[in-house]
Amino acid sequence: MALHGHHRFIESATEAVQDAKQLALPLLMRDHPEHPWSSVALRELIAQRTHLDPVIGHALALIEDFELPFVEEEERLADAGVTLADDLLGFEEAMLEFERAFWLRTYEVYRADPGRWNLPEPVVRDLCEKHGLSSAAVRTALSGQDFADYAEAAPYVGADPNCPDCKLGVTKLLTAEVRRRKDAQPA
Repeated sequence: MALHGHHRFIESATEAVQDAKQLALPLLMRDHPEHPWSSVALRELIAQRTHLDPVIGHALALIEDFELPFVEEEERLADAGVTLADDLLGFEEAMLEFERAFWLRTYEVYRADPGRWNLPEPVVRDLCEKHGLSSAAVRTALSGQDFADYAEAAPYVGADPNCPDCKLGVTKLLTAEVRRRKDAQPA
């Protein structure tokens, strides 16, 4: 499935890489406890990917394409004396320029071959970013249920009972679901 738009591509790749990093970090910590997130550690693990579980192999492919370039750029800058500790502004400017060029280049590769990375659609958390609620997921969870109010529905849909954003969004969808059910009943 092709993602539409540069920003959606970046969001999807970033989210997929975060998941991949969680899978890879224990293996990196095992072999490189002092510097697990270095280009040396990453390259050694990536070289082993064909001997690992396919899920880990896929995660390592994403890390190689989307994370390793950033790690290598940070190391290159550090070798040149440009670090967060020594030159905050220089480091930030260099990394922003690198990031901009990286994402433009990578997005063009993606547009030419949308199936290359098999990236999922980014999750839209339009009801409550803090608690990860999306209207689509809540609407699906509420469909066909017979909740009387927000307090009853909140735990079922993953909302925080005390969060005003969760309450507002879920209540609107719950009201719409109740109205839909009433309209669907025979007169």
